[in-house]
Amino acid sequence: MHIAGMVKTTLLDFPGRLSAVLFTAGCRYDCFYCHNRPILQLQDNSDGAAAPIDQGALRRFLEKRAGLLEGIVVSGGEPALQEDIGEFFGYLKSLGYETKLDTNGSRPQVIQSLLRDNLVDYTAVDVKAPWHRYQEICGEQADWEAVSASLDILASASVSWEARTTVCPTLSELDLHEIAQQLPPGVHWRWNAYKKPAVFRKRDAWRIHADAPSPGTLCRWAATAARSTSAVIDYQYG
Repeated sequence: MHIAGMVKTTLLDFPGRLSAVLFTAGCRYDCFYCHNRPILQLQDNSDGAAAPIDQGALRRFLEKRAGLLEGIVVSGGEPALQEDIGEFFGYLKSLGYETKLDTNGSRPQVIQSLLRDNLVDYTAVDVKAPWHRYQEICGEQADWEAVSASLDILASASVSWEARTTVCPTLSELDLHEIAQQLPPGVHWRWNAYKKPAVFRKRDAWRIHADAPSPGTLCRWAATAARSTSAVIDYQYG
């Protein structure tokens, strides 16, 4: 696993679990508002690519914290791109951790494999836009059909999971209503408030600095959306 970053302790990222978060490098998406842009590239000696955390040091940390931490969140970048993700989740389970996968849903076959082998306890899938706007928001390699397949897999699974949408600039109330129609019935749908990233491309400056919905607007949108969807909407201000 190419782990390019870590948060050693958090109560926010894995519901009900004291956890650490590991950030994998590499992602095929290119969301304009990405907060982890420095780790989008895998280490290949290219400028700006994130160097990996030493594997020995990482394993010593995980083994030392086993029994103190309850869970490990594997986020990114996009973890499902890592060839040894199943082996790594198996290692985490062998240490007694509960595991959470944060994914953009681009590799449904990996999600299905982890679920089949009982290696993941909680999954969060980003649903970033209405399907017809996916490449506009997430880049040319974004594949909404793969995300839809991931949602279908999780809808029929027995583990807990949630869908997440960052309410970024250029997403409208109508867009959120369209996203609601894409989700399986009754899903826990988390709306995350937009935060300006520290690193972004110059050509995206107009979107980065555009107005995002205020907390009051977000609350009104959630109340309206709740009347037309069975999703359980959880909106966060920051």
